[in-house]
Amino acid sequence: MKQHLLGAALLGALSATAMAQSTVAVYGSIDAGLRNLTNVDAAGDSKLTMGSNGTFRSNRLGFKGSEDLGGGMKANFVLESGFNTATGALNNTSGALFQREARVGLSGAMGEVNLGRQYTVAYRTILAFDPFVFRYPGITYALSATAGIRNSNDIQYAGQFGNVTLRAEYALGEVAGSTTNGATQAIGASYAGGSLRFGGSYTHSKHNVGSAAAPDYRDDNHFAIGGAYRFGGATASAGYVDETQKTAARDDTSRWTWAGLSWNAAPLLRMTGAWYRIDSFHSKASASVAAGDGKKDLYMVGATYELSKRTAIYSEVDVARLAGAYASGGTTRLNQTRQTGVSFGIMHTF
Repeated sequence: MKQHLLGAALLGALSATAMAQSTVAVYGSIDAGLRNLTNVDAAGDSKLTMGSNGTFRSNRLGFKGSEDLGGGMKANFVLESGFNTATGALNNTSGALFQREARVGLSGAMGEVNLGRQYTVAYRTILAFDPFVFRYPGITYALSATAGIRNSNDIQYAGQFGNVTLRAEYALGEVAGSTTNGATQAIGASYAGGSLRFGGSYTHSKHNVGSAAAPDYRDDNHFAIGGAYRFGGATASAGYVDETQKTAARDDTSRWTWAGLSWNAAPLLRMTGAWYRIDSFHSKASASVAAGDGKKDLYMVGATYELSKRTAIYSEVDVARLAGAYASGGTTRLNQTRQTGVSFGIMHTF
């Protein structure tokens, strides 16, 4: 009898230890918002839409976990899916289940290495100095400046040394006979200490600017730099990004610039105001399609009120001024120089 009791006790202790060494969490968020935007066509019509994939924060359902391997080392994984609030469908037309993230890796005293689909180094660097912290992803311009948002087939390193974080990545192109065609390499560094945050990144890719039948791989160079400073209950942020894609004709260049101020107006109320600009310089395909150079300025004010630790309501007003190609439009003519948007909704995290 004593032997049975001793065996049960040992088995329970081992099970408890195993459970303590491995953790798995289910998490996510769901956002439902309405947005009205003026001058969406040449006739000057307005359009009311529901942000099906999230107006304020992109919808997600994720699984993440870690296992203690001993000696300060852990195995980690993240699987994250996006979904459409309006229909319940996946947030992508390709049917990818874990389109947002699918990565596994190891972490220790010298940092972590992850393999799989994950956010770019530029994304993780810019996040620290975007005034809206990538909220309203379909409205602000910072998310489009992140060198692709995510890379598949990606090997990525991150290490924190005091107040400095270093990042590097190599995303495989998987092109026969070449380790550079279709591939992406990036490095980034950031500092976070006291009230100050700043950082920068460089990304080099070789994109196919031709077709699948006649590929033409050309260099793409992406630079990002910016910072943020906190004083009292406010944070001022600014950033600059430059990206140039080589082509057979005129290089395609885009430049993003922004500045903003976020303020804790009350314990549960946060206000943010920002200005974003995109300057684009592109080849003109024809007299009626993709009309070359353009500029967009976005002025935006938003407010978020926390009903609880997990639930918030939000609203924003934005005005966009369009010039050049952005004003004329591409295959569908726009011929508008100004658009005004108003959004509001609710977001819940779990």
